[in-house]
Amino acid sequence: MKATKRLLALALTGLLALGAMPVCAEDAYVQPELGARVKSIIEADGYQFKDLNDNGQLDPYEDWRLSAEERAEDLLSQMDATQKAAQMVHLTLVSKKDAWFTDNNVGFALVYEYIFDGAREAAQRTNEIQELSESSALGIPVIFSMDTEAGAAFMSDATFLPDEINQGAANDAELVARLNEVLKEELMAVGVRMALSPDADLITDPRWGRNQECYSEDSEVVQKLIVAAVQALQGGSALTEDSVIATVKHFPGAGAQTGGVDGTPLTIQEDTLALHLAGFKAAIDAGVAAVMPYGYSTVPVLGGDAVENSADQSAAVMTDLLRGELGYTGIIQTDWGLNFVGAANAGADILGGAGVRSTRQLIEGVDEARLTDACRRILIAKFQLGIFENPYVDEDAAETVVGSEAHRAVAQEAAAKSFTMIKYENAQPLAGQKLVVAGALAQDLRALNSGWTAKDPVELTGTTLLEALTEKAGEGSVTYIAEAADVPADLTGVTAIAVIGEASGTHEPAWGSANLEFPQEQTELVRALRRAGANVVEVVLMNRPYVMNEMVELADSVLLAYRPGVTCGAQAVADALFGETPITGRTPFQIPRSMEQVLAQREDMPKDIEDPLVDYGFGIDVARFGE
Repeated sequence: MKATKRLLALALTGLLALGAMPVCAEDAYVQPELGARVKSIIEADGYQFKDLNDNGQLDPYEDWRLSAEERAEDLLSQMDATQKAAQMVHLTLVSKKDAWFTDNNVGFALVYEYIFDGAREAAQRTNEIQELSESSALGIPVIFSMDTEAGAAFMSDATFLPDEINQGAANDAELVARLNEVLKEELMAVGVRMALSPDADLITDPRWGRNQECYSEDSEVVQKLIVAAVQALQGGSALTEDSVIATVKHFPGAGAQTGGVDGTPLTIQEDTLALHLAGFKAAIDAGVAAVMPYGYSTVPVLGGDAVENSADQSAAVMTDLLRGELGYTGIIQTDWGLNFVGAANAGADILGGAGVRSTRQLIEGVDEARLTDACRRILIAKFQLGIFENPYVDEDAAETVVGSEAHRAVAQEAAAKSFTMIKYENAQPLAGQKLVVAGALAQDLRALNSGWTAKDPVELTGTTLLEALTEKAGEGSVTYIAEAADVPADLTGVTAIAVIGEASGTHEPAWGSANLEFPQEQTELVRALRRAGANVVEVVLMNRPYVMNEMVELADSVLLAYRPGVTCGAQAVADALFGETPITGRTPFQIPRSMEQVLAQREDMPKDIEDPLVDYGFGIDVARFGE
């Protein structure tokens, strides 16, 4: 570190806005903790500041006593078009090149598996990059982001949370707030200050594979839970040094995909537009700092360029609707795309998937006034987060925060409160029984969350349903059966827990968008268990509504577990089936009787299946399973 420099208070007086100077003793400022690994610390009026541009003077943007807006204006005055464009870059951090941060000083980095190895390593790596950013000409810190639908799930030792579909089934705003507080604490512990969640999309088509990332088919539930999530992540309606930026997506509502196929034109009509927008309006009113328009679907109902352009390339979506009609003044963060010039010209501020080469395209294709407008919002947010003063995190503390027992307890509680019983007959207490656990998904750890976790071949740490049930029943008390051919002829008096449903996925569901019917191997397995005389309990890992008439008929009890979480979801299922926790969840969507019903319903209209097999909001309360 360079030697500390001291400036005379008299010389400083002319450099500062009058409003920044204390008038009397009561107006004394609280000195923030400064984290400086490269730049010098300078002093004025008994306070310390970082000399971020290395000029030996206290510039207004370095003065934490000024407002974020004042600091941003001063910094903008020192930036050229290239530096402004670089702040809009949101690169995907698979590997690291020092020059991206030292020379280019990019604004944002999506971490993905770059920090997967563990909390300590994650904190070390983000600190290393912040040090590189600090060494840049203006010392502007980077904001790290993460896809957080399943928690901070791109770290090996993070608490993987139940997906939003579970949270909607629990329908408990206070619980959603606590889950997002867990998420915030784990992200902040490793220096990640932007969550690419929550999702405000309304569930309207059973076929869409991303229903698992949504709260509900009920707009009022979405509004209630989205506000709880946003304010928990941000710590209220305004960003502070204790906030993580919440990014509500996918504007204007991605649930209405054509035929349920992700990335197709949205089928929202004028009579449903307000329903799809309601969650986003609630988030905006709650002070959400960032909104992400969908990067893969056009929005024909809005007309203009939304007919041909994806939402995050459309001025009709971002400038006319989001900023104009809804009055949103915060950051617009695009989805991950390719046409960065088009997105910026249409009104986007941060460009997901851009790289350092994109800055030249932006300078050549975007007016500097538009670059300045976007950069201003970005800088204000960074000043509000306090990362100009200290972007570094405590590497020792990260290990104690991430994956803590307290966090795991919240995740397990949330999973337990989401489980939904849609059939409950002939149940027997499982303690002391010899059990059968059946189905390939019983051994599929990844199926306990959506696909928004570290990807194969990265190995996740957690407990499978087979392991959790075996631990609960005791060694030697569980027989595992993978397929129908292995089912013995006689299982009379035996409880068989069949784990069925869909493997983990993201945009494309494992069974394909056109199919909601169980695969033959799962159907045959449950049929074989029934023929053998077993008491069949189905545990359904469910990312969207299935056509499940036969499966319900074949079972004695049917428990919807949805995506309960890699970390504690399996234990929560075992506790519920062994009568240790009540089952109180409600279906967050309608469950159809047939594919014909699915094809007859409107892709953009909630709750429009006539006479469904299971209606929205259904659930059988079970105080203790088997009693």
